[in-house]
Amino acid sequence: MQRMIGIHQKWTGAWKYILFFLTLSVYTSMPLCAQPKLVQYDKDFSFRDGIYFTFADFKNNNPIPPSKIIFNSNKNDKDFLKYVLSKTSFTYIDGFGKEVVYKSEEIWGYCSNGVIYINHGVDYSRVTIIGSISHFVATIPMRVGVSDPFYNNQPFGEREQFTYVSEQFIIDFESGKVLLFNVENIEVLLSRDEALYKEFLALKKKQKRNSIFLYMRKYNEKHAVFFPA
Repeated sequence: MQRMIGIHQKWTGAWKYILFFLTLSVYTSMPLCAQPKLVQYDKDFSFRDGIYFTFADFKNNNPIPPSKIIFNSNKNDKDFLKYVLSKTSFTYIDGFGKEVVYKSEEIWGYCSNGVIYINHGVDYSRVTIIGSISHFVATIPMRVGVSDPFYNNQPFGEREQFTYVSEQFIIDFESGKVLLFNVENIEVLLSRDEALYKEFLALKKKQKRNSIFLYMRKYNEKHAVFFPA
């Protein structure tokens, strides 16, 4: 009897180990199976059309697709998303099948016909260069005149006046930050690459200003970005 109990205990212990390793293998293999295939970005890469709530959505090529957006317009129209986002808010169907209302001004951007547009300034601007350092031009409002904290020279009830200027911006792929495209910001980003950084620092002030596009391209060539296919 004792022998039978011993055999039973051995098999019970063995099954515990077998079940443990089977469970472990399942859980460790699941994330690997779930990992999307990453593809190096080039001009032939196809982004999925839709709306990006955040920079992470863009980085993961994971927008809300037009099929999930409720809007009284032809979804096959090339300007469908532009029409949707011209309204102050839009409605979409989330992963639980629930209708959700979202403010258009709060989205990061969108992709239409494979082209990326970022919500910055007064409108959505096309991202013309995509890479570790992406580039776009946006229209920015600027207040007219200099405000005087001791004297209000503005007639009662009159709104502030603005002028609109075009500015160049870059997007840091690591952080998602949008920065002015200037010598100072390019220098900071180049500091991640010792060789390019030393090259750039060796230039004179005027040469630096004239070379920021060149060094942005050099950096992007050395530091490719990848997106889920």
